[in-house]
Amino acid sequence: MAEEGAVLGSGGLRLYAVPYGCVDLYAYDPLNRRAAVGVVVATGYRRQGYGLAMLEALRGMASETFHLHQIYADIAADNGASEALFRKAGYTECGRFREWVEKDGEFVDTIRMQLIL
Repeated sequence: MAEEGAVLGSGGLRLYAVPYGCVDLYAYDPLNRRAAVGVVVATGYRRQGYGLAMLEALRGMASETFHLHQIYADIAADNGASEALFRKAGYTECGRFREWVEKDGEFVDTIRMQLIL
C-alpha cells in the first residue's frame, strides 16, 4: 500500500494514491506532450469534492512537473457523474467514439474530455 500522496511508478505512468481514491496519468505521449487521465473515488467518498481535488492536484503536476500541453479522459457516455466531474474541473468535450467499450455485454460510446494546460 502506498503512503498517502505517494507518486508510484516510472516512465509513462504516475499514480497519486490517497485513502479516498487515486488519479493517474497513462498513455503518455512525450512527442506531443499529452497524457490520458484516470480517476477513481472510493464509494463512501463520492460527491464530497475528493475527485475534483485529485484532478486539480494532477493538473498542477501535469503542467509543472511533466510539462504536458494537454490531458484528456475517455468517459463512458452513460457515466454522467464522471462527465460532470471532468466538466467541473475545466475539461471540455472534444469528441465521441461510437461503441468504444464493452460494458455489461453491450458496446457503449465514450466521450473524450480534454483540458489544454
